[in-house]
Amino acid sequence: MKFSVVTHAVGHSLSFEETLATIKEIGFEGVLLLTSRDSEPVRPDGTCPKPFPDVLHSEPEHVLKAMSNAGLRIAAIHYSGKIDVESDEGADKSVADIKEYADFAVALGCGAMTLPVPSCSRTHVPTEEKAPQIRRYGSIMNRVAEAYTDHGLKLACDVHYRAYIEGLDDCRLLVQSMPCANACLGMNIGHFTTAQAYGWLLVDDYPDRIPLVGWKDHSLAPDRPRPMWSIELGTGHSPFELYIRRFKRHPAERQHLINCEDVVDAERVPVLRRSLAYLSRLWETVE
Repeated sequence: MKFSVVTHAVGHSLSFEETLATIKEIGFEGVLLLTSRDSEPVRPDGTCPKPFPDVLHSEPEHVLKAMSNAGLRIAAIHYSGKIDVESDEGADKSVADIKEYADFAVALGCGAMTLPVPSCSRTHVPTEEKAPQIRRYGSIMNRVAEAYTDHGLKLACDVHYRAYIEGLDDCRLLVQSMPCANACLGMNIGHFTTAQAYGWLLVDDYPDRIPLVGWKDHSLAPDRPRPMWSIELGTGHSPFELYIRRFKRHPAERQHLINCEDVVDAERVPVLRRSLAYLSRLWETVE
């Protein structure tokens, strides 16, 4: 099994090219590319002083130059921007904004894009209470996915703690709202852990609608600094074995992304190296 990584996992202080070089040195083979509309574009030589470039003002060949120089591939690109699920007018603008990113993803030859989910400010909100927002989010994803079906671009919702799409019933309603097969779920394991949701069951339900898996280990320790606490893989409470068994039972083309967020900068590289080794061993041993 080959694993990729989220680019911010190595920190927020390196240049774009230093970020990619560090990721390659650790042993990853691809990235989920994080970007920022408030950053700087990638230069013709594939460099950018910021770790998360402004891709909308970058030439695709310059971004691809950076990836080639690092010996990495783009597993997916993450959409940078607001998604408005509170009104149909806001949804229309969100569709147009996401299509800008989708155009760039296609130009990069990237097969997947992840989308953030707006926060609903608290956890464990009943699905029926936020059903209008979930359905509107599903409609946004479905409209974009349908528009790029011929390109094979898959959109993956980044299921998130304290977001409109947090638990299993939220995910099920979302999928029901997205008839296009390329509108999908992003399996963010750490956030399912924090929400105490049995996310692995969704692999049985939707084996062909999970193109991206985020391997994060969140702590449920009573003394953790805040409710959402992302740490080294294998040191928290995420039941990775249960997910691995499901993925092996339902093989499909998926991108597997490792991330550790709540780690001091000086420890990020060794933590990621150990996390990669841990998950690689676990994948090989779990039946």
